[in-house]
Amino acid sequence: MTLDVSRPVVAEPVNVFITGADGFIGRALATRLRDLGCQVTGVDLKADPGHGVAGGSTTDPSDWADALDGVDVVIHTAAIVSNAASRDQAWEVNVRGTRRVLDAAEAHGVRRFVHLSSVAAYGFDFPDNVDETYPIRVNGFSYTETKVNSEAVVLAAHGAGEIECTIIRPVDVYGPGSVPWVVLPLQMIKKGQMLLPNGGKGIFSPVYIDNFVDGMVLAISSDAAAGQVFILGDGYGVSCSDYFGRLASMAGGKVRTLPTGIAIAIANVIGFTQRRLGQASELNTATMLMLDRPGTYSIDKARKVLGFEPLVSYEEGMRRVETWAGAEGLI
Repeated sequence: MTLDVSRPVVAEPVNVFITGADGFIGRALATRLRDLGCQVTGVDLKADPGHGVAGGSTTDPSDWADALDGVDVVIHTAAIVSNAASRDQAWEVNVRGTRRVLDAAEAHGVRRFVHLSSVAAYGFDFPDNVDETYPIRVNGFSYTETKVNSEAVVLAAHGAGEIECTIIRPVDVYGPGSVPWVVLPLQMIKKGQMLLPNGGKGIFSPVYIDNFVDGMVLAISSDAAAGQVFILGDGYGVSCSDYFGRLASMAGGKVRTLPTGIAIAIANVIGFTQRRLGQASELNTATMLMLDRPGTYSIDKARKVLGFEPLVSYEEGMRRVETWAGAEGLI
């Protein structure tokens, strides 16, 4: 395979272990790192021996921790990414699970722990172009709270000298295969259920999956990243009506926009009903507030410290999404 020389490379191949290795981000990371000559293994709920993925949970590493022998870097992507999960369930995986993976990594001599947090740690109300110096906050919603708490766990481990840690706050990672930002919205659009608050004026902050992976390659390769927090994004925001409107155009459907209060009320009724019927649904207050965020996120620190620069444009990223969705029969 011929590598794209415009994309970042690792200084030398390393042994990487990825939690959540079969997720959207985990698979993309594994593919890129293998292309760069790294040895990549990992864990997910379902084993995939052909790709070095053990089966197991991050809440109990005892079944797979021995796979960390000889590993240089753990990339911790595994999490419950949902606005509808219970606080206890999200805490068990996102917070205590993170601590247990840290413990396993330290016990097996892993040098670097790279933790995927989220810009959700800022909550849903923050200044435009917010950066890593702005305080994160809890807001009463389980996903935000557990991402804030997981960061505290990781920074405490780094501060105590247990293991060298880096925290990454991804923005809205989209691309072919993205469930929350491509698959689910397209399904909702086709059902006539896609709803945006505040007339669709909320801000969506994209990062195309290849761009995000490039940033991760830089983060695991940089000594300067130790003990640091980085936002990784494409460096701009677009309106939710623009992003989801483009998906709707691909699917030949529509997106409904309503005042925020009305959108919240409708989302809560529909989401509650769907969940009572055993259907997965992210329709609730937290999701509506997330889709009404007032601004975007700065990537100046990642540019300065890591040399990060997104290569795939928004137009090209959406073109690739449309091509993939068509091939998958989603549109």
